[in-house]
Amino acid sequence: MKIMYVITKSNWGGAQRHVFDLATAMKEKGHEVWVALGGEGLLKQKLEAAGIYTFSISSMQRDISVGKDAGSLKEIWHVIRNKRPDVLHLHSTKAAGLGSVAGRMLRVPFVVQTVHGWAFNEDRPLGQKLLIRFFSWLTMLFTHSTILLSEREFEQAARFPGVKSKLKLIHPGMKAQTLYSVDGAKQALAKKIGMEPAEFGKKTVVGTIAELHPNKGIGYLVEAAAIVKAQHPGMICIVIGDGEESASLQAMSKEKQLDSAFFLAGYMDNAAEYLKAFNVFVLPSVKEGAPYALLEAGSASLPVVATTVGGVPEIIEDMKSGILVQPKNPRELSHAISFMIEHPDERRKYGAALKERVSTKFGFDRMIWLVEGLYSTRASRMKGAVVEDGRREPGSLTAQK
Repeated sequence: MKIMYVITKSNWGGAQRHVFDLATAMKEKGHEVWVALGGEGLLKQKLEAAGIYTFSISSMQRDISVGKDAGSLKEIWHVIRNKRPDVLHLHSTKAAGLGSVAGRMLRVPFVVQTVHGWAFNEDRPLGQKLLIRFFSWLTMLFTHSTILLSEREFEQAARFPGVKSKLKLIHPGMKAQTLYSVDGAKQALAKKIGMEPAEFGKKTVVGTIAELHPNKGIGYLVEAAAIVKAQHPGMICIVIGDGEESASLQAMSKEKQLDSAFFLAGYMDNAAEYLKAFNVFVLPSVKEGAPYALLEAGSASLPVVATTVGGVPEIIEDMKSGILVQPKNPRELSHAISFMIEHPDERRKYGAALKERVSTKFGFDRMIWLVEGLYSTRASRMKGAVVEDGRREPGSLTAQK
């Protein structure tokens, strides 16, 4: 098959990681793959290093702009018309909206979108939410199929009229990852934040990996860290990642007098490799889909404190494989972090349980098997062919034989 992926931003977040994993896996399976994306960010660099051809849509951005959106639609139109893919797979709200229109008008056999968290779940004015819901519904009507990464978002989508038969629930899958040892990860992070390794080794490290965007709720983590620090002076909090809120979060940390306890480590390539440096992983988001960060934390056997947003409760079982708290509640967040610090045996149990859950429910091979099956069956039907899918799910007895 000829497969084209389109995504709004080319930075390196969960949606971009998902596109990278799909694109590289489909290329390895022998399909012809291209990716169109906004900007010249890290996703573009990683894809090209993996031998995948990319197209930069210079005017595509997350915010609404009639002029730039028209330019983006024109560029996407030309790319699709030039390559004539069998499958057009769209990721993120803007790319899905523009790409579904262009794909349908150019009669691409199969147009599918993956929803990485509904934008109408974000903290926005009511008028904006209603408008986003309307255009989200139109996009589902325009596409042949919509993939949801979590049960909660599947249920939200199923409430829209005329689209239920187009919906497909496919949980994200986690590749086996390499990790630094505890000592190696601690030494690397100590160097990154300017702390002596010996001193770092005495600290209880609460950390996260996140884009510094309002949706990630890092400001609430700063407030929670100030509360926890008063009770546990040996705690430090580290955030790996960069983004638009970097300066404001730095200022907020100083205001809370957390100069020696809260660190923005900035971007680190292959950040998940350093997870063993953390004692507790925190996800304070106010909006999520099915976050890769939690899958990475689970693969590293880390205990997790996370908010009950999006598909998070489908990954974390409260008080079994982590602790769930309400979003935008720094006091509740601080209580959960303090519990983790004070109960190391429970931390170990939660980490082991989460690793088991991630390995069984969020397998990478199964995700690829399901997505490729959707492509091949639906694209062939759209072109008028009859397909018998005789494949066996990875891990089944037939597949093992």
